[in-house]
Amino acid sequence: MAQAESPPPAEPLWSLHPFGMQTQPAVKDKAWPRSRVDYFILSRLEKENLTPNGDAESLTLLRRAYFDLIGLPPPLEVLEGFTKDQFPAVVDALLASPEFGARWGRHWLDVARYAETSGNTRNMAYVLAWRYRNYVVRAFNRDTPFDEFIREQIAGDLLPPANDPARRDDQLLATGFLNVGTKSLGEQDKDLYDMNVADDQIDATCHAFLALSANCARCHDHKFDPIPTQDYHALAGIFRSTQNLSGVQTNNVTKEADAMPLGPDGMQRLAEMKQHEKDLADMQKDYVEVAKKRNTMREEIVKAGFDPARKPVTMPKEMAEKMSTLGTLDQDVSAWQKKLAEKQKTAPVPPPLGMSVKEAETLIDCPVYEKGEIKKPLAPVKRGALSAIPVKLAAIGPKESGRRQLADWIASPQNPLTARVIVNRVWQHVFGRGLVETPDDFGRMGGKPSHPELLDDLAARFVRDGWSIKALIRELMLSRAYQLSSASRADDPTNELLVRANKKRLEAEPLRDAMLFIGGSLNLAPREGSPVADKAKDITPQGREVGRKHFLNDLPDDTTHRSIYLPIVRGAQMPMMQCFNAADPGQVIGARSASITPVQSLLLMNSDLVMLQAENFAKRLPGTTDDEKLINAWRMAFCREPRAGEINSMREFLRVKGDWARLCHALMQSGEFQTVD
Repeated sequence: MAQAESPPPAEPLWSLHPFGMQTQPAVKDKAWPRSRVDYFILSRLEKENLTPNGDAESLTLLRRAYFDLIGLPPPLEVLEGFTKDQFPAVVDALLASPEFGARWGRHWLDVARYAETSGNTRNMAYVLAWRYRNYVVRAFNRDTPFDEFIREQIAGDLLPPANDPARRDDQLLATGFLNVGTKSLGEQDKDLYDMNVADDQIDATCHAFLALSANCARCHDHKFDPIPTQDYHALAGIFRSTQNLSGVQTNNVTKEADAMPLGPDGMQRLAEMKQHEKDLADMQKDYVEVAKKRNTMREEIVKAGFDPARKPVTMPKEMAEKMSTLGTLDQDVSAWQKKLAEKQKTAPVPPPLGMSVKEAETLIDCPVYEKGEIKKPLAPVKRGALSAIPVKLAAIGPKESGRRQLADWIASPQNPLTARVIVNRVWQHVFGRGLVETPDDFGRMGGKPSHPELLDDLAARFVRDGWSIKALIRELMLSRAYQLSSASRADDPTNELLVRANKKRLEAEPLRDAMLFIGGSLNLAPREGSPVADKAKDITPQGREVGRKHFLNDLPDDTTHRSIYLPIVRGAQMPMMQCFNAADPGQVIGARSASITPVQSLLLMNSDLVMLQAENFAKRLPGTTDDEKLINAWRMAFCREPRAGEINSMREFLRVKGDWARLCHALMQSGEFQTVD
């Protein structure tokens, strides 16, 4: 009988091949391209005998740029006299706007699985998580080079301290990336708890920066991608050699109770505070001893039939001595009470704290666990990275966790995944769909790039030009491909070849922010703190749990700050966020799901916030006549003027109903308001 043939070896992953700059393709229509990107797009279209759509109208393009860059509609005054030759200047202004960080920082928070509670069985509050959120906003606003952004989030505490104290704080806060994930704070098995935390950190790091699911190799070699379980446990050793400083404490998990002190004198202030607490505890102990002696003496006198409050004229000598001692002890107690009160008044001001990490006191090489069973450890594996990626990891010293080396390995210009992954993420947010449709999976089960040469060319130039996110966005938005009309085409219905612009539904945050903006209510000031932190400040650490009647059940959602500053509670998202597909903070989300449901319409019809903003919108419509107000309503909501049929029907509506608030409410509920063309 013939032997069965072994299966052919798997084809190497496309994403693990080195990338480099590509030769700019030749095109027939040399007048069409406006940027290097356009040559790659047009070359592919010409091969398929397709011609791209015409350009979008000027105000359509303006609205597209505003929502893509800052997540808000353009103000009415910007619409006046706008022409396409002003578009580069508009893009530059929006990239420089502080609102850019709020928009693009939210994209990264999806990837970072950001939340302000731990999730799982004990959904404890992360009262310091908001500082990581605000760090991300600042990082995008200052255009932190992406390789530096990687290093800060994995090993910011190990980087040479920045000269600017605020930047040093950001280096420390950046490692909140490792700390804001889901944690099983009710877990009784401490080894299993540590392994689960490391698993979350491996998953977040590999998905966010490499678009690989390394945690699938926890129990066995990865079924599809070249990630053996040895590699998984090599990474686990790095993260299990890292101490989390999350400021979270439960009865069974106390190792994360500490947090990172911030500020130039943060460590000194923390040491002074701890010394003060120790001194106070020692004084309290001495006070208790004196008070105990006083109380014992008082009891002896009372048992002997004397009332210390009413001294008799005569008493036995022994009792007189006791009464004298009692008087001295009373004075001592009063003196100690005074000392304690004075000591409490001199308490040093505690430093601000943030979620961060540091090197663990005990460094380990993690054993492989048989089938993932924590009670079945096998031989330990040296701390390391993924062997299939052709980049050498620097040697890890015996007193190092390996996080610094891992960060450098991921951020290496030679890493074939890192630049491709972030370029694809940026492309997706600019164009509405990635060149690779699976932004979190560049493995065998993920998609392949629709334009591989373009992706590689962009990745190579992104690295060459300093890993600048803003420069990459600017290049993409000034391309002809970005500025096309979104009119549908039968000859490329899925728009895989980019024959047109993609229509994009607004996510939950820009939809809510746009309503607040046109209602004149939006507060653009960055928000320090969080409703979660505000609720928790007067509650002991062990009581900061979702479900407690005095805590997270009634967090306010009526803030007028941008929606990035809304509280994010695992398992209990706010109605508008949940209804409009906000990211699940339990996992890395590179691309949100999009849905159109009746519940969304019902929420927009009945939400107090939406109705209030509709009333505000109506009150602030400029114009002295109904027609002027109607035109401005359309311009503010849609960045266009109403068509003849629309203005006629609205005139009739106002004649019958006379209700501007209802009209504005209808505009805010419309599909056009919720969509970017």
